[in-house]
Amino acid sequence: MSALMRFLAVALLSLAALVLHVQAAEGPLVEVVQVKKSLVRDELITFGSLRSDESVMIRPEIEGRLATLHFREGQAVEAGALLVSLDDAIARAELAQARANLNLAEKNFSRTQLLFSRGASNAQALDEASAEQQAARASLELAQARLDKTRILAPHDGVLGLRQVSPGDYLEAGQDIVNLEVLDPLKVEFRIPQKAVNQIRLGQVIEISLDTFPGERFSGEIFAINPRLDEAGRSQAVRAHIGNAERRLRPGQFVKVVVILAERPAALVIPEEAVMPVGERLLVNLVLDGKVERREVKLGKRLAGQVEVREGLQGGETLISAGWQKVREGMAVRTKAVEPAP
Repeated sequence: MSALMRFLAVALLSLAALVLHVQAAEGPLVEVVQVKKSLVRDELITFGSLRSDESVMIRPEIEGRLATLHFREGQAVEAGALLVSLDDAIARAELAQARANLNLAEKNFSRTQLLFSRGASNAQALDEASAEQQAARASLELAQARLDKTRILAPHDGVLGLRQVSPGDYLEAGQDIVNLEVLDPLKVEFRIPQKAVNQIRLGQVIEISLDTFPGERFSGEIFAINPRLDEAGRSQAVRAHIGNAERRLRPGQFVKVVVILAERPAALVIPEEAVMPVGERLLVNLVLDGKVERREVKLGKRLAGQVEVREGLQGGETLISAGWQKVREGMAVRTKAVEPAP
């Protein structure tokens, strides 16, 4: 080896030693994050099913031949819309007969009343004429009611399902014709365990999610709680309303339900790996004026890769998130700021 090469080797070794000496003097390099405030929620997770807010089966109250269907399957209808007409020929004839009988009964009553005022009739005859008039009027109302029941109207706004009859069918009283569903809002039916009963209240916010819409959550509100627990499963039935103006959700779907028990919009959240367990104590390493300061903390809810700090921090501190294993209290360190995982 020439003298020049030996000189260069010695120089490089000296430079490396100098760099190491400078780095040791400045302290080890650690990754740090700022302690920030974030929304943290206490949640109760369960599962449930979607139900129509109202669901009825349209059925006739009287028997008769189905004359006309006034709807299409799957059609949205308003309350009072005409859905079905039964053959009303007999009902109209009965109504006409009842009107004629009432007309005769009213004339008989008028004549008997006139004769009674002149003393040519007794009170019994007047009472009988009055009773016949009232009976005829009741018969007319009954005939009108029978005629009205040949026209079946929608009891409320909703969407019709699939019909189970055809025009010309002879229907029995109470026979299924078509279902009518209210799809906005929908009901969410779910159960909560006995240990969580005291945490549930009316008006509490819930969120649901389902496989059909991955990554999406739909918000609702609890409106009914069964005061009686199921004896078999020791659980309580709960119902909530979910808005469904766009008709994206369907009755019968299986959903994951998240009940929001509490919200802390300004909770302190730090990376989980920044926590240093020492016996029964939990410590974190802060950097103040370029030096390490250890502080005991009390933790709350654990999140995905993060944890809530209930006590020990104020927010805004510089926290060592990686590399705290190689530092000690009061040591000078070099820092590299990183963004915490979302």
